[in-house]
Amino acid sequence: MDAEESVVAGVLGGAAMLLAEIRFEHREVLGETWVAWLPIAYAALLLVAGREVLRALFAAAILVGTLGVWFHSGGHPARKAAQVLSAFALEVGKNGGIKIGSEPPPLAPAAFCGLGFIGLIACRRRQLQDRRLPAEAGSSPGKLPASASALGPSADSPR
Repeated sequence: MDAEESVVAGVLGGAAMLLAEIRFEHREVLGETWVAWLPIAYAALLLVAGREVLRALFAAAILVGTLGVWFHSGGHPARKAAQVLSAFALEVGKNGGIKIGSEPPPLAPAAFCGLGFIGLIACRRRQLQDRRLPAEAGSSPGKLPASASALGPSADSPR
């Protein structure tokens, strides 16, 4: 297994963990809205898809993550991101006025964006490697002559 395949395997392992975690975290809301099924269906599809569609699915991960941030933030991702980042200014042990579990974690879906970007980078590196491989192996892009006589006289040939 080369480096790119190892990275893709790691991304797929991360997707499997996300699938399990999201299924658990969305257990109540799954009966309330179809939107909660999107990351579960996407992660499951990613795990069963063939290699030939992984690049498209990794790109789709960025869309799934972005939509998730939008839905988790109630359509106000910048406001919710600022709220999350304000935790760094809080005294340790304080909740900043937000009861834990009272709303979905606004930036959690961005994990899909991260997995998608990493997967796309690995696929791109693999694509570039596959394009360079024939030239690096010493093969010539030009046609070979049909016979040795087409090459002209050699040093060993009589004049």
